[in-house]
Amino acid sequence: MFHVYADPKPEGYFVNEPFGIYREVLDADWLLYILLPALLIGVVAILMVAWRIHEIPTHKANHKNMRQAELVTALTLLGLFMHEIWAIALFMAYMDWNAFEDFMVRILRRSRSPAAGDSQADSMATVSGEHKA
Repeated sequence: MFHVYADPKPEGYFVNEPFGIYREVLDADWLLYILLPALLIGVVAILMVAWRIHEIPTHKANHKNMRQAELVTALTLLGLFMHEIWAIALFMAYMDWNAFEDFMVRILRRSRSPAAGDSQADSMATVSGEHKA
């Protein structure tokens, strides 16, 4: 098929001259026939691991049966080209949206009736012995 070197290299060509079995292995074509498939298998394995890491937000969103699962999937695919978007998809997949919704509802309820919140604070201050000046 092909040879690593077209013509044999003369003695003294290498700075650290390989000798004996090392010279035979470095000049052998069979080594390339072993290394090329190993390299291809290694590249495919690394790409598979990278894809699994990349799809973590989608799997998490589907596992939690989130309403935003399709949005997370779209952001994950966009994250192939814009890496910051992948981080947003990861954040959305791992955030507890029910707790966030409850938190926002409590804030909105307090904003609609601030007098009720102030009266509770006044009653707590009176119980603890503090008085407003």
